[in-house]
Amino acid sequence: MNVKHHSADTPTRSGDGPDLFVVTAATSDTGSAVVRALLDGGSPVVAVGRDGDRLRTYARLGARTQVSPLDDAKGLTAALGDATGAFVMMAPGLIPDSEDFPAYQHAVTVAQAEAVEAAHRHGSLRRVVTLSGWAANYPGARGPVRALKRFEDAVDATGVPAVHLRAGSFMENLRADIASVRATGGTGGLVPPDLPLPMIATADIGRVAAEFLRGERPFVPGPVQVVGPAFRTLGEATRLIGAAVGADDARYVPRAPEAVRAALIDEGFSDHMADGTVAMTLDVAVGRIRVLGTDRTITTSTTLEEFVAAATA
Repeated sequence: MNVKHHSADTPTRSGDGPDLFVVTAATSDTGSAVVRALLDGGSPVVAVGRDGDRLRTYARLGARTQVSPLDDAKGLTAALGDATGAFVMMAPGLIPDSEDFPAYQHAVTVAQAEAVEAAHRHGSLRRVVTLSGWAANYPGARGPVRALKRFEDAVDATGVPAVHLRAGSFMENLRADIASVRATGGTGGLVPPDLPLPMIATADIGRVAAEFLRGERPFVPGPVQVVGPAFRTLGEATRLIGAAVGADDARYVPRAPEAVRAALIDEGFSDHMADGTVAMTLDVAVGRIRVLGTDRTITTSTTLEEFVAAATA
């Protein structure tokens, strides 16, 4: 597969020169947050993504950019060649019409692991941060999050020291609820409205990842849980959204699995992806997917109120 390059005038590492950090899936919410956090700290960055047009934003900010799909080991190896640190992740988290999402995730895992191993063995790569998730705490995780622990294991098997950020529930997932409240005055789903969730903003995940890569946090390999400042419920989130968009009576209504599945099919999900998404969400709803009690937990600062205010502005 051909790999195109779009470069800005950012220095690369040579010998004892500055560290160079590579970020895969750089146009995703979390990848973008890592790129911006690294650039804000003055670090040279290579932003890697599938879409050259979307990568131009980072070139304008001072990053080098490289086009490569996440399942292209050759392209990723080229991107990682001079890196001293890398942020790698599974993306996208969903392909709605996929008929075999595990096969795609396996290909992405293999390609990124091969690239990381090659850069560690033959280049200067000495540390990796992965985006994992709180679902990796549950050995029986189903659906789209089933591959997270396997992704961690594949990176560990390369021999490179790696920190795995097991992030909680992304606040960005509330975008669909914001759209629903604006359109209908309410929202709902499989997760009980009063279940506390470890909501976290992806901007905070990006800052934590950058701190690990730059050595501003002690780099002890292994999983690290990353959560927001407080566990919050979807009932609370819906009331905040309603107040922000002028729907003061907005409520979150629990829905049956069959109804959620049918709605996903109507939105263009394959049967395979609808089933997996429902199974994953049910694991959250009944507490199989949860944050574990551990001293390796980082609490970040962005509140739900701050996120909703920004997302509805």
